[in-house]
Amino acid sequence: MSDVLRPEAVEFIRKEFHHLDTTYFNTAYFGPSPYSAKQKVSRSLQKELDPSFHSYANWIGIPERLRLDLAKLLGCSEDHIFHSTSSSDVFNIVANGYPFQKGDVVCSIDKDYPSNVLPWMRATETRGLEFKLLELGVEYLPKAEWLAKKLPKNCKIFDCSWISFDTGKRINIIEIGKLCRERGILFLLDATQGFGGMPITAEQLSYIDVLSCSSYKWMLGPYGHAFGYLSTKALELIQHTSGNWIVSPNSKVVYNLLDYTTETLPGARKFDRGQAPNMLTMSCLEAGVEFLQEVGLDNVAAHNAALRDQFLENYPKKKFQLMTPTDHMGNILALKATAADPIDLERELKYRNIDVSVRQGNVRLSFHIFNTPSQVEKLIEGLDL
Repeated sequence: MSDVLRPEAVEFIRKEFHHLDTTYFNTAYFGPSPYSAKQKVSRSLQKELDPSFHSYANWIGIPERLRLDLAKLLGCSEDHIFHSTSSSDVFNIVANGYPFQKGDVVCSIDKDYPSNVLPWMRATETRGLEFKLLELGVEYLPKAEWLAKKLPKNCKIFDCSWISFDTGKRINIIEIGKLCRERGILFLLDATQGFGGMPITAEQLSYIDVLSCSSYKWMLGPYGHAFGYLSTKALELIQHTSGNWIVSPNSKVVYNLLDYTTETLPGARKFDRGQAPNMLTMSCLEAGVEFLQEVGLDNVAAHNAALRDQFLENYPKKKFQLMTPTDHMGNILALKATAADPIDLERELKYRNIDVSVRQGNVRLSFHIFNTPSQVEKLIEGLDL
């Protein structure tokens, strides 16, 4: 492990990821859950197999317990957090609940991940809004100065990824958030490829109106869960458009279920997905969240950055072009081979038991808390064919 971690933290991480059979640099594809997830899921599975005398209050309280933990990681009140299934579903809630008027425009970046595009393409058919994809052209990422020229006057929502999935480019949240704030634009951020590998600061969060994060990557949770964050402004603007018994205040007491009401639980809870108390999914998520809390997101980020910098200093630069701008990096690096075929490279690395991805013709590398300097050395050797 890197020098930024205490010896006891190094041992804790080793124990939680001793089950990884590969040299795994592919968290941007799928994050491995810590070993403690096995015990937690096993206990939940036992309740699924035999739910005898399983307390209703304990079961129905699962989403709230995880909401508190997620809020602590993000540094906000639990009233601003809701459980969802994907980033797409988080943005669909906004697309279906925002009070659009005729002529309103939503903007995203062309070539961004589909989660930031498809909800708005569908909303043009159902809500009557205009959706505009902004082409970067010679720009390598959306900067505030560039956006100031590109965003139309009647833009109401701007939606983009914090870290791009294919190149690892990281936007400046504060600069873009300030621009959106000045123009009365709701700023939506997909944090899936960053949060969990890096923290979001209080200042950054203060400029985000809607945040989505799928939990199965850097959060080290299960596939099928995401969470959303809504600012006070977003909570006031976005309407709750679906009926769901789980978000009714009467759901808290099993004897009150037939007291029908459209009243909802307070804050962002009203947007919780149906069947949020899924024991298997949430127990796996709990393991990942507790692990990140124990290590600390600042320590995770420092460790990941140290491994990334180790790689950047020593990788075979004559054989690869770095596609991630050095002044806008996160945990993901993208390399374009100058001669070799990227699919052949991926195959060769797999033969060496090194797991990476190829995206848009680039070799994509993800550095996370369970990786070590010796693994980075092995990766560099594998690339220097």
